[in-house]
Amino acid sequence: MYRLLIVDDLPIIVDGLLELFNETDHLQLEVMKAYSGEEALEVLSHHRIDIVISDIKMPGLEGIELLREIKSQWPACKVIFLTGYNDFHYARSAITYGGFDYILKVESDEKIIQSVERAIEKIEEENNQEQMIARAQSKMRLALPSLQKEYVWELFQGKHVSDSQLKQAFKEIDIPLDATLPVYLLIGRVDAWKEMFTTPDKALLTYAVQNICDEYLSTQVRCYSVVFELSKIVWMIQPKIPDGSSMEYGDQDWIRAHRYTSGILETVQGNCKRLLSLSVSFLLGSEATTWDNISDRFHSIKYGLVQGHGLFNEVILTDKDIQREVKGDLSGNYHDAFYHARVQLLMSCLENNHREQFNKLYAELTSIWNDEESPNERKIELYHSLSAIFLFYIHKNREIRDYINTLMDLDKLYRYGDSASWSELIQYFSQMADCFFEWNALRGTQLPTEVVNKVHRYIEEHISTDISLNALADYVSLNPSYLSRLYKQITGMGLSKYVNDYRNLIAKDMLLNTSMKVNEIAAALGYNSALAFIRFFKKQNETTPQDFRMARTHLQNQGQ
Repeated sequence: MYRLLIVDDLPIIVDGLLELFNETDHLQLEVMKAYSGEEALEVLSHHRIDIVISDIKMPGLEGIELLREIKSQWPACKVIFLTGYNDFHYARSAITYGGFDYILKVESDEKIIQSVERAIEKIEEENNQEQMIARAQSKMRLALPSLQKEYVWELFQGKHVSDSQLKQAFKEIDIPLDATLPVYLLIGRVDAWKEMFTTPDKALLTYAVQNICDEYLSTQVRCYSVVFELSKIVWMIQPKIPDGSSMEYGDQDWIRAHRYTSGILETVQGNCKRLLSLSVSFLLGSEATTWDNISDRFHSIKYGLVQGHGLFNEVILTDKDIQREVKGDLSGNYHDAFYHARVQLLMSCLENNHREQFNKLYAELTSIWNDEESPNERKIELYHSLSAIFLFYIHKNREIRDYINTLMDLDKLYRYGDSASWSELIQYFSQMADCFFEWNALRGTQLPTEVVNKVHRYIEEHISTDISLNALADYVSLNPSYLSRLYKQITGMGLSKYVNDYRNLIAKDMLLNTSMKVNEIAAALGYNSALAFIRFFKKQNETTPQDFRMARTHLQNQGQ
């Protein structure tokens, strides 16, 4: 949908063109109007305008001055000038300033429509697919670091993806690792900050640590790193094979990659101390981990930096001792960092309506409720975490609370007791999640209908005003273009057609059932002049309002 602004100091011209383009459905235009150059500037300051039809000569701000203002705000906007015979050469010169076209005011409606059609074709030509793709690729390159970090961080937080999805994602966002091979994990930490350091200072210094380590590692191994929690960095490391080589990785390649990484960390520590005056610690995974197990291993290694020797400064450790501690822990991988990441991911799945991923993650988390060896404290902690997730959304949305309350007993969310077994709680929270997802599905089908009903109510209540797409969009809190597409998708007709049909219906009712004059009916239906209303009515019914009234009155009299 394109936005057209009509500018002229003569209301009859503006209103006539407004009516013309509102009834030209094939162009899919949102039409706005202004009765002066100054009023046009006000519209331009609040809305993106694609096409302007403007009088070349107006009191105050003239067409050429308006053109300069338009080009400064919306360079791609196409400006079509309306001109009389006396200003014809003046209008031609406006093209050199960036005007798109000029039309004599005495030209037919078809000529004006054709000019707008050419403007739309020009806009679409400038925004053709190849150019859009080229611009998108350019922006994509700038956004790649953020996209890479976001995707990798989701993997660390437990996001499940298939092998093919992982491979495709690595290719699309240019992650320099092989998605078919495991990785060693290395976590680095800035041990302490001086009080004088601000948050930007810390971010810059952490980046410097990351860069120093990257430079040393990249000479012998393939790696990719992500900063997290401001002072920590995680590297994913694989053996490096020379470009163009067809050889495959062997055990010795993995051993050499790990040995090199472990050996270079002391050098990195020394450079960080010498160049940055920072104390840095590292913890290196002793075994390569597969991508489907990367979240578990990440949180396990991260956990090692806050216990035992990991609490000291300037240490270089492996995770062998940590792995032994984890294996001896009856709670398995459900230590705090890993557990809370899983709960946050579960909450994200519920919020974003990712039902399949939610169900998989929920089954993993609640498996401890069926494990007799899992500590009871962990089970109770999970109960309260799940309750908190559902209560958060229930209290945020009264409608969903009322919906679920008719289907389930919410009391179990508020208090833990011995009345329900763990297996019963698994079923209870699963049903609760089903209610949420069913509610989202239900709202997905009901909401568009509610929007259409609200639009109709607004039109009925504001039929005496200038009903614009922007006003309707503001009323239902939607983007104007999206509202236009949604309305047509749901009803099968354009918004402007519905407004015209409704106005026509009310106009007929007023003509037949009231004694109002034509100019009074015009004002009641939002027209600034009786002439504009007469043109509208004649186009809708192929007769004038007065002839329509007389013909129907004559028929009624004959029937009596």
